[in-house]
Amino acid sequence: MESSYVLLAILSLLAYFKEGNSFVFCRKCYSSMGGCGETVDWIMYGWRYCGNSEFCVKVIDKSHGDTRIIRDCEENLMKSTRHRLQMPVLKRHGYCLDARLNNPYQPLKMTNSDIKYCFCNEYPGCNSAVKQDINILSLVLISSLALFFIQKFN
Repeated sequence: MESSYVLLAILSLLAYFKEGNSFVFCRKCYSSMGGCGETVDWIMYGWRYCGNSEFCVKVIDKSHGDTRIIRDCEENLMKSTRHRLQMPVLKRHGYCLDARLNNPYQPLKMTNSDIKYCFCNEYPGCNSAVKQDINILSLVLISSLALFFIQKFN
């Protein structure tokens, strides 16, 4: 009876990780807040779980003679129409790209160099992320060893 509970728990973990879930943790702050600028006071702004985000994003806005920085999860920024229209389509770790310019009066100008979007998903706090994938083969091996020892000592 006990081994059936263990098997059920292992199968649920296997199903959970097979879906490709990731655990992304990012900093969330704005440059108007103290301790959040080019560098971040890591003690004041801890990691926040980002749900379905693939990347942490740092937005650098150098328009109107002022530099504003936003650090947040990709998913949260995509909820804002402004960021959804400006965020570059190509998103890769370590890339800092100019914002898209959706201006019907300047159809040949594609980017706005005053605003940059930087993406990362290397480690928690980069504005950071970690994608924790689990190897299915190792999970099956560990679960079979656990079942073997449970049945042997019962």
